[in-house]
Amino acid sequence: MELKQAEIIQVLRRRAQMNQGDFGAKAFSTSFESGRTKVKNIELGKQVPTYDDLKNMAEVLGLPVSELMPSTDAQPTAGIHGVEISRPVLDRFPGLEDYLGMLEKAVKIDDSDLIGYITDKISSLLHQPQDAEYTRRRSG
Repeated sequence: MELKQAEIIQVLRRRAQMNQGDFGAKAFSTSFESGRTKVKNIELGKQVPTYDDLKNMAEVLGLPVSELMPSTDAQPTAGIHGVEISRPVLDRFPGLEDYLGMLEKAVKIDDSDLIGYITDKISSLLHQPQDAEYTRRRSG
């Protein structure tokens, strides 16, 4: 599982140290409030940006449009000097393996904003209520 497009846009906007209103106003040539609303909806996944929206956002961020697109290549999470996490643990927390792979990439490029974002995602995964069906399958 890679970062979703909405998450990528949010991370890149934050990395550029722009709030939603300023970013949206510049990207969409609109008011602060209208820009903030549109960016908020995009980042929450409530609105899918058009290709023109992506071009405008990329231009404001000074990046190619491709940077706003989710990656299509899966990266292995195991490393030579890494910590091994057992399959039952990874199965217990769906998405954990993917986020650990993303965390490894973020550490390699030394992106502290992305590291913080991914560790927040991992933390929320680990703090979710346990799935009763999973527990029943494992004990039965």
